[in-house]
Amino acid sequence: MEEKEFSEEIKEQALKRANYRCERCWSRENLRLRAIDENSEYTLDNCVVLCESCYEKAPQDPFLFKNLFLRFASPKEMMSFYNVENEEEALRLFCEENGIEYERLKSSGERLSRSFAIKQGMEKSVEKRGHAGFNIPYGYDYKDGELKINDDEAKTVKNIYSWYISGKGLGEIAKMLNSAKVPTKRGGFWAKKTISSILKNPVYCGYFRWENKITKSRHQSIIDEETFKKVQKIIEQRGGKSSIFDF
Repeated sequence: MEEKEFSEEIKEQALKRANYRCERCWSRENLRLRAIDENSEYTLDNCVVLCESCYEKAPQDPFLFKNLFLRFASPKEMMSFYNVENEEEALRLFCEENGIEYERLKSSGERLSRSFAIKQGMEKSVEKRGHAGFNIPYGYDYKDGELKINDDEAKTVKNIYSWYISGKGLGEIAKMLNSAKVPTKRGGFWAKKTISSILKNPVYCGYFRWENKITKSRHQSIIDEETFKKVQKIIEQRGGKSSIFDF
C-alpha cells in the first residue's frame, strides 16, 4: 500500500495523533502510514502510523493485521501477555479468550493456514455470541467478552441519528462534532465517511454485521430498530446507498 494515497492533511493528523511514533513499537524512525482496511476510504480513522520495519513485517491479511499484528509488537510480547513459553500456546489462549474453537479446527484434519483458521473460528464465534470482539464500534467498549455501552459516546451516536433525521447532512454533522471538540474513537477528527458508517451500522440497534452477514446480538442497543430503518430510508431518499436492514 502506497503512503501517497493518504492526503497530506491526513498524514499530518495521523502523525500528530501518534505523537510522531510508530503505533506498534513506538519507534520514531522512518514513519509511514498504512491503511487498516485497504478496501475502505483512506481516512484518518482507517490508518495507523508504522515505522519502516513494522510496515515491512505487517501481514497482508487484514484480519491478522488488525487483530494480532497491531495488538502485539512481537511473538515474545504475546507470549508474555499470556504468560506462556511458546507462541503456539499464546495463540491458543488468544483463541480461547475470543471464543474461537481453534483446537477443534486444528484437529479437523484440514490443512488450514493460521490466518484462515482464526478467521473461520471467529465466524463461528459471531454466529454463537453475536459479535467478534474486535474493531469496537464508537459508542461501545469491549469488557468481559462483551460489548458494553460507553455512555458518553452513546449520547453522541443518538445525537448523530437525531440530527440526520432532522435534516442535517453528513458534512454538517461532522462539522458540529469537530467544533464541539468531540473526539472519534481513535481521537481523530470527524469526517462525512465516519458519520455515514455510524448511520449504516446495525450494531447500534442490536445487530452485528460480519462478512456480509447480519446476526442478532446479545449486546444492548443504543437506538431502536425503527429509528435505524427510518435513517436507512432517508439515506436512500437523499440518493445514498443504505445499509441492508432486512432483519
